[in-house]
Amino acid sequence: MALHMNKIPIVIISLISISHLSQAIANDLIISSTPSSSPINNENGASVKSLVSSLMVSSMSKTEDFLHRIILVRLDAAVDAYKKDCLETCKEVYEDAVDAMKNTLDDVNEGNYYKANVDVSAMSTNMETCKECANEIYGDDPEFTKFDNWSHVVIEDALTRITSVST
Repeated sequence: MALHMNKIPIVIISLISISHLSQAIANDLIISSTPSSSPINNENGASVKSLVSSLMVSSMSKTEDFLHRIILVRLDAAVDAYKKDCLETCKEVYEDAVDAMKNTLDDVNEGNYYKANVDVSAMSTNMETCKECANEIYGDDPEFTKFDNWSHVVIEDALTRITSVST
């Protein structure tokens, strides 16, 4: 199967994203293998579990809404092959992000905050992949910008809360 020239930027973006995720996981493995001097506070863990669970449920809903309301509508209307490729990539990575949110929800419910951290990082990588190609096609599109800004706040909040009980 021949690789079309217009698909090369998406492939490169995906490879860069995978590289960043691999490095983040490697860094987390190094950090998590260091024994912690303080045990997890059960009260704090319960609070984090509740807040992160709430974040993931609302994030799944908002991401699925954005996927159906913006990505799929624009994909149906796209004529240009490069736009179609980008929007198809966004569709895939947002679906993967929703899966990562579900996994994060399961992880925090099980108290596995290390794995939840990895899943939120995967979610972040997925969101970033779409942002890069959408910026190339649409520039400062208000719909993408608003969703991207929101997702960064949610991801940062989830990671901050998760790492507060996992370190």
